[in-house]
Amino acid sequence: MTRLPDPKAYYDLNYRQLLPADRNAPILDIGCGEGDFVRYAHSLGHSNITAVDRDEQSLAELRQMPGVTVICAALDAEKLKALSGGPWALIVAKQMIYYFDRRDAPEIVRTLGDMLTSDGKLAVEVFNGALLSSRFTEFKDPGILTGYTESGLRRLLEWNGLSVDEVRAVKIAAGGIKRAAYSAIQRLWFNLYRAVLIIERGRDGELPTIAGKSIIAVARRP
Repeated sequence: MTRLPDPKAYYDLNYRQLLPADRNAPILDIGCGEGDFVRYAHSLGHSNITAVDRDEQSLAELRQMPGVTVICAALDAEKLKALSGGPWALIVAKQMIYYFDRRDAPEIVRTLGDMLTSDGKLAVEVFNGALLSSRFTEFKDPGILTGYTESGLRRLLEWNGLSVDEVRAVKIAAGGIKRAAYSAIQRLWFNLYRAVLIIERGRDGELPTIAGKSIIAVARRP
């Protein structure tokens, strides 16, 4: 996972509202990469964070942070169940669920749901598999096994025991004229793409509604 150019702005827009009010509530970041989210939550005073990733080098700096427990492991459902420190008020699975085969992902989701507190939240972020460019994303990373559209991600969560609060585009901080022009062109292209899909398959509930390149689903136990 690459380091974000402006992680504070990114997490302010997309994750701050998900953080528990109690700064000592347990938070779990699985597939944390270089730890941008961990650093962000820690900077806001959260002091009970568990960060898990299979890359020891990415975790090295996080080991020096008080209130952060670091675990180096390649996760599966059984290893998730064995993690200590829960149940969790927030579990973040950012840009990692697609590394699991579609046959294994349901058990992962069920396990994550069981690891939440009664009012806990699971945030799953993935690249938007509905876009034409999603094939490029898949092919450039040989570790990716399953892409998800917004509908597919919602079904993955709902069919495995979770209630989905929202599925939305990742928000991007407002920029200047160039950013506004890019957003306008992106929206135009997305509308044309939807029109092609309507011609091919008609109108149905599977048509994409999110133009952003990444999507976030927020779910909880029913």
